[in-house]
Amino acid sequence: MEYGLKQYIFVIRELTTREIKRKYSRSVLGIFWSVLQPLLFMFVMTAVFSGFTLNNISYPVYYLTGYTTWSMFNIATTTSMTAFEDNKLLFQKTKLPRGIFVLSRDYTSLVNLGFSSIALLVVLIFFRVQIKWTVILFFVDIFFELLFTVGISFLLATIYVFYKDIKFLWHNILVLLIHMIAIFYPIERYPEAVQEYTLINPLFIYPDIARKSIINGTYELKQLIAMIVWAIGSLLLGFIVFKLAENSIIKKI
Repeated sequence: MEYGLKQYIFVIRELTTREIKRKYSRSVLGIFWSVLQPLLFMFVMTAVFSGFTLNNISYPVYYLTGYTTWSMFNIATTTSMTAFEDNKLLFQKTKLPRGIFVLSRDYTSLVNLGFSSIALLVVLIFFRVQIKWTVILFFVDIFFELLFTVGISFLLATIYVFYKDIKFLWHNILVLLIHMIAIFYPIERYPEAVQEYTLINPLFIYPDIARKSIINGTYELKQLIAMIVWAIGSLLLGFIVFKLAENSIIKKI
């Protein structure tokens, strides 16, 4: 059976709905925790880092804008890693395109980001941030970050089938990464040697574009180009690795 675009979308939505229901099955507030969680983290981070000077930008706005974009990458890559193993029966016995299991996890993280953005909108309104036309770049930024995330997700999901330890390694890498991409405090506070490498880190570029487009109403062409290059490069790498290993994955799981 050949699957067209409509069938792909339908299956991804069904798998996404299943993932969301499973995640919040025992929760009273359900998916609205996606709104509350970033706000709770924001209050904690504000209490810790409220003394930072951010050029007249309130710390909650700075933090939440960056955290919103980071959370999509964090959730997507963490959950996508086990996408093939968790759907072992479907992976082996159905004619579904096998990459769709990873895509459904990434789409779920995008849905989660949509709810998290409600918290961001509330904070922007509360602190009276003036929204300019550059806010369009925020949505463009999210799109290319999603492509970048999909590529990393395919890479991790493929590796996980053969090396389960990657799950524990990746959790530790994420802890390190979030402290290296100026989510908690501005890059100007990093040592100069660290700044040089942080500026070209894609996980810094995406949150930084979001902050500049929403808070400052500005953008840098060099960053926008890097945003696209990283996204396409990651997507191609992840997909190629997956396709090369697909038959081996079927046998392994």
